Amino acid sequence: MYPEVQKVDILYMPIQDFVKKLAVALPSGDVPDVMEIEDSWATPYVTAGYFDENTAALNEIVNSMNPAFKGCLTYDGKMWGVPVAPFFELMFYNTDMMKEAGIESIPKTYDELIEDAVKMTKRNADGSIAVSGFSMRLGGNPSGTTQKWWVLALLANGVDLYEESTTQPGKYHCGFNNEGGYNALKLYIDMLYKYKVDDFASQKDTSAFSAGKTAINMREPSSSVSIQKNGPDINWVAAPMPAGPKAHATFLITLNLYVPRDGKNKFYAQEFVKLATSREMQNDQISKRGGVSPYTDTDYVALGLDERLLPAYDFTGITMKTVPVQNAYDTIQVKLGEMLPDIFAKSELLDNPEGIKAEIAALAKVVDDIYKDYDEYGE
Repeated sequence: MYPEVQKVDILYMPIQDFVKKLAVALPSGDVPDVMEIEDSWATPYVTAGYFDENTAALNEIVNSMNPAFKGCLTYDGKMWGVPVAPFFELMFYNTDMMKEAGIESIPKTYDELIEDAVKMTKRNADGSIAVSGFSMRLGGNPSGTTQKWWVLALLANGVDLYEESTTQPGKYHCGFNNEGGYNALKLYIDMLYKYKVDDFASQKDTSAFSAGKTAINMREPSSSVSIQKNGPDINWVAAPMPAGPKAHATFLITLNLYVPRDGKNKFYAQEFVKLATSREMQNDQISKRGGVSPYTDTDYVALGLDERLLPAYDFTGITMKTVPVQNAYDTIQVKLGEMLPDIFAKSELLDNPEGIKAEIAALAKVVDDIYKDYDEYGE
């Protein structure tokens, strides 16, 4: 469309390096023409004025997408950024292990999930886990650790990381210092030390699933590409998150394309965003990387989505949670993700209600203190 654009340089880097670079590059003005950033990571830079607000043409694209995205794009009554790579959380099941354990159907509830995970856990002679029944995110990237706890435990128990103040609109406080938060942490402790379906020593995540070292893995659809590449002999199927005790939910997170305020090629940047977020390009991602279209009327069957993923794309009755545009939110994710692994490692929390409540209270205080630091706290 624009033959005068002879070259496009694309820079990739590890997540932690990227987060650090954002904090340096945007304030300095040494920026690319377009930036792809996960929604919550971009918020502090959106609110600080480092990006251009969407043009009318870009807003028109957003308005044709899933309305849920507006919650993570809207600040000060305007929208910033356009979703280019949404993802949600689902379950991968090793069907050979299910068959071997006599499991005939995908678990629909958390009770069934735990029961099946117990059946599929395999142990060495010394009692250590050889194949985990369910690979739990127990550490690693702090934001990812929090996100997994958010969707698996908090949302399922009917609570969120935050609540908005009923008396101070636009102010927030911790949303899980309650029975739901207690049950969320208890779920992890019980799975680790009562049902013993996973432990800290076991191989984790998609690499474990691809190697046949776990029966169930909770991940995003695009990890199917890694499974096919690294575990071509693994027979699997994906399914939605099971229904929790209080809610049936998953998250809907997205990487967005932003045009930096100090970019030097605004016109071409905006045109690039239009093309990258077009239906044609989004449809192309579905067959190539297990993509999730931001357009709700997408026909995944016609577009060639891997048939093993198809069951997980049935969102009937499932609440899709997006992240809020709060300056404190990403800091909260990181801080909780740094604290949670140490808490999960405390086997003494098993059958210890007071101990679990104390840990939740400590986490809640951190959340509230961060909101206070950002002047976003309200009771």
